[in-house]
Amino acid sequence: MTKTRIRGVYKHPSGGYIARLRFRGISTSKTFSSMASAERWMNQTKGGLETGDVVVYQGALLSKEEAEARSRADANHTVTTLIERFRASGECRIKPAHLSAIEAGLGSEFVEDLSRATCLEFLEQHAQSSAAATFNRWRAGLHRLMSYAIEVDWRQDNPVTGIKRKSEKGNRRDRVLEINEERGLQAACDEHSEALGLIFSLCMATGARVGEITNLLWKHIDLKRGTIRLGEGSTKNSEPRTLVVRGRALDRLKQYSKVQPLNKQELVFSSTAGGLFDATKEFKKAATSIGETATLHVCRHTWATRLSRVPGMTMTQLRDAGGWKSLAMVARYSHEMTDDLASKLEQMLEAHE
Repeated sequence: MTKTRIRGVYKHPSGGYIARLRFRGISTSKTFSSMASAERWMNQTKGGLETGDVVVYQGALLSKEEAEARSRADANHTVTTLIERFRASGECRIKPAHLSAIEAGLGSEFVEDLSRATCLEFLEQHAQSSAAATFNRWRAGLHRLMSYAIEVDWRQDNPVTGIKRKSEKGNRRDRVLEINEERGLQAACDEHSEALGLIFSLCMATGARVGEITNLLWKHIDLKRGTIRLGEGSTKNSEPRTLVVRGRALDRLKQYSKVQPLNKQELVFSSTAGGLFDATKEFKKAATSIGETATLHVCRHTWATRLSRVPGMTMTQLRDAGGWKSLAMVARYSHEMTDDLASKLEQMLEAHE
């Protein structure tokens, strides 16, 4: 008895057999080396369509398991796709190294399913043994990424919120910013407002106290000479001194002056109500937006530490430049000078041995 050939199976001119199936306007086909294999596939596929084990998904006939997997992938974005979208938005302020590490460690995770436990495990792997500030920056980066996921409606809550920050109490004022940290804070301040961006830049460039900068009048500034004159009563110790402004800080100040009323008696920085600009409050908002806990005083401490490392700088010069009243106030920076002196002595001894 001759076996009846199943409809939809055809012999290919170049050899082999093609099984072609149409279902609800969807056409699919596969090539096999033998007719038996082609007919078996046709029977299994037709049977699967009848039982629901084969379904139509986005214009294709797929097994139920494969369709469910694709549906899940389409409905739940991965951390990698979230990072790609965040980068493309132009709003991402997370350190590139941290973002790459997050992608490497969590990239395949579905954003909607990412749990607090998984986030904590990731942070413990990368920053648990580090200083509190480092751990908190890693946590802040991941928190910001998940906040962005909420903004684009990819999840409803932030899994990092329940992970506690490490205490940095006692070291915030004595912290010295690294170059990349300074750049991150500068960018955050610039994005917050032009005034705050300039204040941060001036504090970093001059070591001035926050109040000395926010109380400035235009009459105190000489843009041609690049100096700021702090008079009696405007400094903490009531001693007048002159700040020298150079580089990007001076460029920013000149640019700012072009869009501000140059009334000599007017405040350089003022609130919308015309009073003093609350730089401390606004800086906290900007810093928090990138997961930073630093205060504006970190600018003065960073400036003094860097200046103390300049060859030939004395404690007396540092005291005068920073407007401290006594040498005791700059004693915390003496170790920087001592280390530099020790290095020079070692070089001298080596040269004469």
